[in-house]
Amino acid sequence: MKKVLFSMAAIVIVLFGAVKVWESINYGGTSYYAKIKGDGQKYDEKTDSGEIFTRYEYQQTAFKSSGDEKTVKFTADHNLRKDAYLKLTYNETKGVTNWEEVKKSEISKSALEGIDSK
Repeated sequence: MKKVLFSMAAIVIVLFGAVKVWESINYGGTSYYAKIKGDGQKYDEKTDSGEIFTRYEYQQTAFKSSGDEKTVKFTADHNLRKDAYLKLTYNETKGVTNWEEVKKSEISKSALEGIDSK
């Protein structure tokens, strides 16, 4: 009985680890920072069931904490607030996988210099 429980626990731990590695590869990435300076490009799309939803697409220059820059594309389900600072997660395979609004004080000086120069 102990061997069965030990084996099941080991399998659960391995599966949990595999899921974390898969998640990191597919949705993890490098943090970049950007500032919203205008409205996003509005797109209306239709789902398979016929429901219409709106999304807003942004193409921005974003900066790592080190000051390195990259032009990124991402979408939102609403028009983002002008002058909002964002932290973007950029994945080399999938592009921007996540974004969140942050305070200006949370951004490194090097990244802010890049943001303010654009």
